[in-house]
Amino acid sequence: MSERLLVISDIHGHRKALSILLKRAKYNPKKDQLVLMGDYVNNGPDSFGTLKLVKRLKRRGALTLAGNHEMRWLNSKDKKIKRWHPFLRELSAVEVIGNYIFAHAGIDTNKPLNKQIKEYTTGHYSHSLNRQIPKNKYLVHGHVPNDRYGLKKDEIYKNKNELSIDTGAGHNKFLSLIDLTGQYQYSVEVANIRKMNIKRLKI
Repeated sequence: MSERLLVISDIHGHRKALSILLKRAKYNPKKDQLVLMGDYVNNGPDSFGTLKLVKRLKRRGALTLAGNHEMRWLNSKDKKIKRWHPFLRELSAVEVIGNYIFAHAGIDTNKPLNKQIKEYTTGHYSHSLNRQIPKNKYLVHGHVPNDRYGLKKDEIYKNKNELSIDTGAGHNKFLSLIDLTGQYQYSVEVANIRKMNIKRLKI
């Protein structure tokens, strides 16, 4: 049994910010379960370096999901990007751990969890998601930057049994790591990675 369940989404090429968050949270792959929820590439400074780190974390036990930006890369004919196609195809649509459901953009609640379509769960194709989340489950996703919910800085969107953790790294704002077990949020401003914030969350 993992000591902690940690989750990050929408890294968008900010490899250094990701590394700093993992270090600050004292991530231990032998003890903690890490879930990475997609959008590792584009918008930030180091997409390829971020993918290399994600691949390394996956080998050490992290669960890795696809985001819509990885789906875009799968359509690319760029030679450097095509080298990553085999790894990108390995990324999952949905992961379930206990009562938690993890998906980049969300789930089609009209389908069983084992029948989810990756083009929908990533937000790559427009589809109605998260309409009736099962009462005994808690959905964690990213994809929608927190400012679209009217939130500021590194605030996390919470709604009943739904948690949205995209704090805008893809828009040069914040990257957040959520400790679901201890109910902590670690966040860093991607433009100034020395600015680290840790606060309690009520989930």
